[in-house]
Amino acid sequence: TEDGYFRTGDAGYINPEGALVLTERVKDLFKTSNGKYIAPQMLESRLAENKFIDEVAVIGDRRKFVTALVVPNFSQLRAWADKNGIPFEDPKELCDNPKTVAFVLSQIDVLQKDLASYERIKRITLIPHHFSIMNGEVTNTMKVRRPVVAKRYAKEIESMYEDVP
Repeated sequence: TEDGYFRTGDAGYINPEGALVLTERVKDLFKTSNGKYIAPQMLESRLAENKFIDEVAVIGDRRKFVTALVVPNFSQLRAWADKNGIPFEDPKELCDNPKTVAFVLSQIDVLQKDLASYERIKRITLIPHHFSIMNGEVTNTMKVRRPVVAKRYAKEIESMYEDVP
């Protein structure tokens, strides 16, 4: 640019030590139906810090609130389920259990307590398998391909918004 910077398409900030911290790809920002901008990569990175969560795809473009497709860390989630007497035969059954969903959502709530209410994930769907490079759901650097995920999981996404006026 005229002032010596480059337009990379990234958003970020300079931290107190003077280092540039990249937080988001500008093209990934989306706007809810209430007109609020959401930075999905920031949310996804924050949630991935939790030991019960492996992958996340944040949803909410032109929607009333933010939701997420969550791929759990199955070794951690199995241990939790065993400890809490929650029976399951396979990962899908564990993901479909309302107690499991409530538990993972409670983990997410802790991680997002300092966010504005419009940024917070309100509902989730647990996915019983990882997003796949072969299916085009993620890039070779494991970044979510939002249009592909939105199309492939359209039914699951719509179910998170069903009873919303």
